[in-house]
Amino acid sequence: MAKYGKLFALLTIAALVLSAFAVGGCTAPATTTPPKTTETSTTPPPAPTYKLVFPGKLTVGSDLDFPPMEQLNGTTPEGFDVDIMKAIARELKLEINYLPPQNFDALIALVNGGKFDVIASSMTINDDRKKLIVFSDPMFESNQSIAMKAGSTYTAPADLKGKKVGVQSGTTGFDWANEFLKPAGATVVPFTKTSQAFAALEAGNVQAVVNDLPITNEIVKDASKGLVIVKQIPTGELYGLGVALDNADLATAMNAALKTIKASGEYKTIYEKWIGPMQ
Repeated sequence: MAKYGKLFALLTIAALVLSAFAVGGCTAPATTTPPKTTETSTTPPPAPTYKLVFPGKLTVGSDLDFPPMEQLNGTTPEGFDVDIMKAIARELKLEINYLPPQNFDALIALVNGGKFDVIASSMTINDDRKKLIVFSDPMFESNQSIAMKAGSTYTAPADLKGKKVGVQSGTTGFDWANEFLKPAGATVVPFTKTSQAFAALEAGNVQAVVNDLPITNEIVKDASKGLVIVKQIPTGELYGLGVALDNADLATAMNAALKTIKASGEYKTIYEKWIGPMQ
């Protein structure tokens, strides 16, 4: 019995071992799920659809004779509009490129002729101009004004009867003077530059100047000129940036940039630097 007992025990152990291998062979091998990875898109942003005179540059045409909006400090453009344009160019990832001063009344023809990309010259948005260029969203509000030598009085257009009134040609001030002062007997004298009109006023060659209020405010601050504002004219004009009729996408891109700098507070900082506290 002992001999057969040992044999039985060995057979039992062998059966158990084979059973274990059989069970193990039927079990699916453990698998490791690879961690999920976040793929970074390599798709480049869409290329701008607007046109530029010089690739990579936002080229600006301006009168550069309208402080504190735009003027030259030596040969360097500066002012409210200049800082706004620099901020817009930065948002569009473009280099700012100001051309030498242009005549205001030629700006629309020049931008449509491809001389520069954008007009940034305190240009009032109106229906006549909207037929010729595409404007950005409004970026500044202004009224008109009448300046005269200190000691002068003005109560109504009739007070300028028989007198010469200087105004920059091609401006809304020029239109206002012709509409309201010329019928009252004033002679409207056009000048290419605002500074020329005020120089004529100082010299006594004209007796009044019609001009945008923020600019006239800046000019009469210099007491040595002996000039004062005798009338503020509430025209409620809105300045905008202008682009060629066939380049409307540039206006759209600048509008987006303008919204960004307004939302960030940069617009307010620029305004208060050049104009004064925002109300």
